[in-house]
Amino acid sequence: MRFRARVSAVGVLLACGQAAVAFAQTRPMIERIVPTAGPPGTRVRIEGRGFSRAVRVLFNERPVTPSEVLPERITVTVPDDARSGRFVLATGTDETESPETFRVTERLPAPVVRGVDPASAAPGMEITIRGENFAARPSDNSVRVGNVPMVVRAGDSGALRVIIPDGAASGPVFVRTAGGEARSAGDLTLSARLAVREMVPAAIAPGGHVLLRGAGFSPTPALDRVTLGGRPVRVVRATPTELELEIPVDATTGTLAVEVPNTGRYEMAQRLFVGPAPEVRVMEPTSGAPGARVTLRGAHFGSEASRVTVAFGAVNATVVSAAPAAVVVTVPEGAASGRVAVTAGGVGPVLSPTEFRVMAPVTVARVDPRAGDIGERVTLTGTGFSTVLTENTVQLGALAARVLSATPTELAVEVPAGARSGQWTVAVAGSGSAHTREPFMVTLRPRITALEPERGIPGTRVTLRGTNFPADRSLASVRLNGAEIPIESYSRDAIALTIPRDAQTGRFQVIGRLQGTGTAPMEFFVLQPVLLQSVDPPAGLIGSTVTLRGTGFEPDPARLSVRLGTQVVRPTRNSTTEIVFTVPRGARGGTITVEADGRQPVSSTQPFVITVAPVVSSVVPPAAAPGARITIRGRNFGSDVATVGVTIGALTCPASAVTPTTVECQVPDGAQTGPLTVRVANAGEARARAPFRVLPAPAPRAPAP
Repeated sequence: MRFRARVSAVGVLLACGQAAVAFAQTRPMIERIVPTAGPPGTRVRIEGRGFSRAVRVLFNERPVTPSEVLPERITVTVPDDARSGRFVLATGTDETESPETFRVTERLPAPVVRGVDPASAAPGMEITIRGENFAARPSDNSVRVGNVPMVVRAGDSGALRVIIPDGAASGPVFVRTAGGEARSAGDLTLSARLAVREMVPAAIAPGGHVLLRGAGFSPTPALDRVTLGGRPVRVVRATPTELELEIPVDATTGTLAVEVPNTGRYEMAQRLFVGPAPEVRVMEPTSGAPGARVTLRGAHFGSEASRVTVAFGAVNATVVSAAPAAVVVTVPEGAASGRVAVTAGGVGPVLSPTEFRVMAPVTVARVDPRAGDIGERVTLTGTGFSTVLTENTVQLGALAARVLSATPTELAVEVPAGARSGQWTVAVAGSGSAHTREPFMVTLRPRITALEPERGIPGTRVTLRGTNFPADRSLASVRLNGAEIPIESYSRDAIALTIPRDAQTGRFQVIGRLQGTGTAPMEFFVLQPVLLQSVDPPAGLIGSTVTLRGTGFEPDPARLSVRLGTQVVRPTRNSTTEIVFTVPRGARGGTITVEADGRQPVSSTQPFVITVAPVVSSVVPPAAAPGARITIRGRNFGSDVATVGVTIGALTCPASAVTPTTVECQVPDGAQTGPLTVRVANAGEARARAPFRVLPAPAPRAPAP
């Protein structure tokens, strides 16, 4: 190695003192060049130390561009028209020359790529490139697929064995030597590198299915050869990234290996555990709150609690103990209702045959009412109650109470016979128990057993009969629909009062101070006084329909009585404001009287008149011209002109005089021969036997001369 320095003012200054030492420490040093001879295009490594990208490379005084610069190595390519000489590294005004001369030989023949075997492969696989004029030393051959370099493991002038790197993609294969560069005629087809990244599950029962996730698989199941411990495993489904395997029924624990033609072989480091699946036959209990213990009975659980997983929904439970035939767990916080999933020794999960119902912890937040009598209904509000009545145990003090209805947040119970004041306690199977903070007061409430009468109009005197009315009258009060009513007479078992004017139908309550409130089991019906406002019609034939209108009528026919004179009639329809009946056969007329239970009877102001249908016996004359007067003879016409109407055909013949046996009228203009009819109000109508003949009007007389 030689150093060459150019004379300059800077060089003189660097020749002395510490400046010269600093310069020597940063000067690049060339130890050797590899190779020392070769044709143009040869890649030469300049080895030494102190190299940097600031270094310029010269060959025979001509600049050469490095393809690689490292602190201890610089790689360059011999130019096409180069002659033998030395390599020089220049930094500033200083130059370092190689110790050997590189001898430029004749150019080698260009390489030729005849084929690639195999033509399809995956990263990590070795392929063979066959051809001619490859460099004898493997390292003198630069091989790439597309733009990605490949490592040459071995080779000679006719074949190179290379490794496909990760990240390579399908494309042509290039081989470069000192003699030039060659390209394959066809592309090297690359698939994903064969790899298994995940096995689900890691333990399985014989006959179960395992999913392998990774890359490089063939989508054709027959091309994916999988073995477990050396024994073939059937591929059920295949995609480039997933394989679904069916584990043989006689398989044992072992290592899975996957082999795909032209892709490679992959053997998993993790072993697949093959064993019997756990079996859950019984779960006790089937409901409970977080913290409750649950026992699962069955088979194949194993004896290690750490290898057993029990999940309530998405949350795993704490396994308290494990045995081959039973597992005890604690229901976790956040557990969800549904079937419990069990995995033992990595095999599973398997589901319980029945669902587990996760219940809220038992609490009792409110009692309504807070005091009550024996047999009364009490509502307990809280959480964690079972909807199955028999799973809720309720006590008042030490006595069991009957549960009437249940929801998860509400229990309806009955105060038990013989109970005394105390706390309510609720216990739910598998969920714990809770009791009320405040005691429930058992009181002998007033009881109303009868009303005498049970209905009446305002002003009616009513007696409430019952038991447990307060001993002191000053401690009692009575209400109807929330309105207090003055007490007129009082005893421990009877209270008398008068219905006020503005009272409404409702239930009586007796309020005993310090005892509570007793409500009547039946309603008291406040009735309106009966008022008869109209009778329509006021007269009529036997069998005619009569409508009575008014207020306070009784809608219940059994409680209503209607009389016509002295004869009782049966309504065909009735409501609180209307009664309809038919005039019965044999009726003689008279006052109509309406009577309803609990109310004063009321009568019509005018008697109802029974009428008789009119009869026409003759018409005199039987024929006449318009304008002529005629007399109709018969009976039952009455004597009021306003109640009689006569028609000839469709035209009215105005009546001018009426007696019970005759009607006089005038033939109207435009009348034509037709039936003659007489109508009497509220009595019906009658028709002459023969049609009335209308004659032509007489011709007018000529005036006298």
